[in-house]
Amino acid sequence: MWLAATLLFFPLQAVGPVRQDEAGGYWQQDAVYTIEAELDEGAELLRAAAIFAYRNRSPDTLDVLYFHLYLNAFRPNSLWARTEQRPAFDFQSLPPEDQAFQRLTRARVGGTELAAEYPYAPDSTVVRLALPVPLAPGDSVVLELEWEARPSTLCRRQCRSGRHYDFAQWYPRIAVYDRGGWQAHPLYPQGEFYGEFARYDVTLDLAADQVVGATGVPLSGDPGWRSASSSSAPEPMYQRAWYGVVAPPRSPPRLFRSDEAAPGRKRVRFYAEQVHHFAWSVDPAFLYEGGLLEARTSDADPVEISIHVLYRPGDEATWGGGIALERTIGALRWLEEVFGSYPYPQLTNLHRLEGGGTEFPMLVMNGSASEGLIFHEVSHQYVHGILANNEWREAWLDEGFAEFLTTWFQERQVGPGVWTRKLERAAMLERSGITEPVGTPAEEFSSFPMYGAMAYTKASLIFRMLRELLGEDTFRLLLREYYARYRLRHVTEDDLRGLADEVSGRSLGWFFDAWLHGTETLDYAIGDVEMEVRADGTWRTFVEIHRLGGIWMPIAVRVGDVVVMAESREPRQLVEVVTRQRPRIVELDPAALLLEADRSNNRVRTGR
Repeated sequence: MWLAATLLFFPLQAVGPVRQDEAGGYWQQDAVYTIEAELDEGAELLRAAAIFAYRNRSPDTLDVLYFHLYLNAFRPNSLWARTEQRPAFDFQSLPPEDQAFQRLTRARVGGTELAAEYPYAPDSTVVRLALPVPLAPGDSVVLELEWEARPSTLCRRQCRSGRHYDFAQWYPRIAVYDRGGWQAHPLYPQGEFYGEFARYDVTLDLAADQVVGATGVPLSGDPGWRSASSSSAPEPMYQRAWYGVVAPPRSPPRLFRSDEAAPGRKRVRFYAEQVHHFAWSVDPAFLYEGGLLEARTSDADPVEISIHVLYRPGDEATWGGGIALERTIGALRWLEEVFGSYPYPQLTNLHRLEGGGTEFPMLVMNGSASEGLIFHEVSHQYVHGILANNEWREAWLDEGFAEFLTTWFQERQVGPGVWTRKLERAAMLERSGITEPVGTPAEEFSSFPMYGAMAYTKASLIFRMLRELLGEDTFRLLLREYYARYRLRHVTEDDLRGLADEVSGRSLGWFFDAWLHGTETLDYAIGDVEMEVRADGTWRTFVEIHRLGGIWMPIAVRVGDVVVMAESREPRQLVEVVTRQRPRIVELDPAALLLEADRSNNRVRTGR
């Protein structure tokens, strides 16, 4: 009876397209967060409460719910702290005043208090809540949650310093329940996040002078952008009408003691739909620049996407003057060209305390405004944000993908030489014989550098080889179909490789198996070269090609000014090429498109 009673006051509507394959093999859960949060800067503490509604669209009855409390990773005795290999991120030795925490102080369904259990104790990044009544397929449950949270002073995917707070992780986030069951995975240094698409209605109670950037749109209240921009700048485009008329929360958490903010404070209500995470940052010193990207949801329906940039004083030369703004717009424009229209009303690029970058739906937190970093993190709006893979299980599917998209854009600007350093680093590892399968789950890589080399660098080169194997036109068709078919849902390797077969009309399992799930190398060498002049004055050249590595790929052979493809899978193949003149050079893979372990045996001079 408690279930029906709560739903009378909190009707749960679908947060996005209902995803159900014809064969019934795919589904995703519905979730709605209504959150009130109050930042007490004097105590360096966030107090928050939520009404969380969850509909079970799976075919299974659920008797427990799992939530992530990610901020608990950034303190001693977490699995992160105990497995971190880099001295710069020593959370195990962090003193109490510098530690992060996320304390769940109440979890209740109706009148029933739920006991919090921590299955990975002493790690507390995952909490288990047993339900008083099992949740049958199609049924919904509403939880009341209260918690306190604080980022650490040691920056890693979250941080605090003075009045600047990067709340990248801060609320109890429901774990994904998918075809593999509960994905209640603790947070490790290698790999990141996996979340349910949800609706977020978040009201932040802040000091009146704070400037805030967040996922979603500010439905009400002042985020501080106008006061943080120059007096001559145009009015920021808040996009408050994007979602139509959004009613006040039907069942607010009631953390706030009054309907209005206290003197010297303000409330800003952010709203977002069909996103799998919500992050925000505040700093009273943030400077603001804004712009627009005109996009299209169809050929006849242009829309404007708001672009917001928030950066810290002293960084005007690297962030200001439209530098970060134009790079953010350029990245999103490129991604729309590759995949299709961006489905959200805005994108915010803000200057966080930590170097590097981390992505969230509608929000990227960057340590610099470098073009490469901005393009990489904005690429994650699509690969991981909209095409929401499980990053700790298949990191290559978003990190390697984003690295490829970034370098592909750079290649269009300056030429194919941008791939050279990636190829050199990867080839050195291939020759060393110490590589690990790219498809390895993130925390199972032997080291953080190995994780980066495989999931980022080598994976980006694999995407490039797939592009060359298919041809750019077919590859672009694959990416647009991948986006059209799987947008706003969870994706896996099987989705991409199955679609690659379908779009190309070829069986490509050998490619994905070899490059993602093995450690064999690719290495070709030129053997004997024989030439003869023909009666008509042309030259016939026979090139012996040896496959020394365990992986096969079609490889280009340049003989003089003629290029042909050698496509045999045999260890030895003979290629015949006819040229108008006597060739001076014979070369394999002249455009350096393949990740070969040793390119020193790819080129032979045949004479002057």
